[in-house]
Amino acid sequence: MAHRTHLSLPTSRAQLAKVAATAKPLVDITTASAVLGWDRKRTAKQLARWATQGFLRRVRRGTYAVVPTGAMALEHVIADPWVLVPATFRRAYVGGWSAAEHWDLTEQVFQILFVCTSDRVRRTQLTVAGTELHVRHVPESWIFGTNVEWREGARVLVSDIHKTILDQCADPAIGGGIQHVMHCLRSYLARDRSGTARLLEYARRLAHPTAFKRLGFLCEAANGPIEVIEECRRSVTAGLAALDPSLDSPRISKRWQLRLPAAWERVLSDD
Repeated sequence: MAHRTHLSLPTSRAQLAKVAATAKPLVDITTASAVLGWDRKRTAKQLARWATQGFLRRVRRGTYAVVPTGAMALEHVIADPWVLVPATFRRAYVGGWSAAEHWDLTEQVFQILFVCTSDRVRRTQLTVAGTELHVRHVPESWIFGTNVEWREGARVLVSDIHKTILDQCADPAIGGGIQHVMHCLRSYLARDRSGTARLLEYARRLAHPTAFKRLGFLCEAANGPIEVIEECRRSVTAGLAALDPSLDSPRISKRWQLRLPAAWERVLSDD
């Protein structure tokens, strides 16, 4: 006997509640198919129907977040947006300002989750299951120096404290601008300067010439470890780069081969 295409509301709600009970906090076709005892095609159609009705919210193709109703427990709300990262991207980690916040390098609270991914992305601003993401495409070679965080049963990668600093030096926009990058670096240096050996190890592995320039310049301005300044100085290459490409930079530091804002001392102040 062929199954009915349209389920009665009570039966549909009961099945939805059964599927929702498996969400941790996301549900995919494979899981829902096992719960319902249906084939993938029928399950996919039903999940899409529930999404159209507003009971599910599509995260990516075949993966949904449960939208709680009065009949469902509040634990099905996505309280931790980090779980969306492995569900949305093949290879990605929480980085930039979000990682800085995670490692207590900043007191600022950012409403947008920063994600670095080697996946091809069409847009840098995404809204996934009601959460705003800022996405930065990075080469595969950038994906190292990460820690595993378990969030609501999801395995999420986050750049470790050293890689967080280095990523921001490679691209100040990742850290919310050079002033905030400098604030994070000062916090990092004040915590434990013994970690700078790992920072330099990462810098050599990343082999990003401008990251060396920015790191050396910022460390020198912050009276940072001499060994970091000296190694960065030895790594300075020809050709000018901007300290922060988003700022007008009429001044030049020949020592670091960097273009600087006119009042860079004030820009980098922690006031």
